[in-house]
Amino acid sequence: MITWLALVITGITATGCSGTNPGDNHQLPATTTEQVAPKGLSWRTYQGIDLPVAAQGPRVIDGATATDFDRSPAGAALAAIHTTVRMSVAPDSQWAAVGHRMIAPGPGRDAWATVRAQVSITTPATDTVPKLLGYLVTAYGETEAQVQTFSRYPDNSITRNTATVIWAADGWRLRLPDTVTESPVTAVDSVPADMVALPRP
Repeated sequence: MITWLALVITGITATGCSGTNPGDNHQLPATTTEQVAPKGLSWRTYQGIDLPVAAQGPRVIDGATATDFDRSPAGAALAAIHTTVRMSVAPDSQWAAVGHRMIAPGPGRDAWATVRAQVSITTPATDTVPKLLGYLVTAYGETEAQVQTFSRYPDNSITRNTATVIWAADGWRLRLPDTVTESPVTAVDSVPADMVALPRP
């Protein structure tokens, strides 16, 4: 079942395709793919979705926005998770703040805002709410990282959401592609063996 992130994210714009315009020779400056688990993990609920909070961030949660993540693989992963979820389920009164504070400026963000303004979300997610299982940092550099997040739905189906975050003056921000070429959310049979698990208490 790919209804929650796939429907909201893909219906608005793909939130994490690593490419930009077709033909661009953009390459992620990968320096490490070491998988590091966050420390001091706890959970906070936003719009019906449980989100991980750790020593690596977010250290500032202000309504719909979550900011101040470490400049590290774990910090980048947590930033990617929070941004993709919050931009997907933020209600009508809060989505603009998420876009302004958590998404990198550019044509991708502009396109997302244009379409998001035509969608109405007024209540928290209730049906088909997924459980975040963990993440995999597939590429990490000091200025950019690619993260795969794995979630399980009530029918036991599993999805993988691929997102790219870039380091800006105020921390990690989600980079939306200028041109959407494919959905960042795909169904998978299982989680990878080297996934960083995000266990509940």
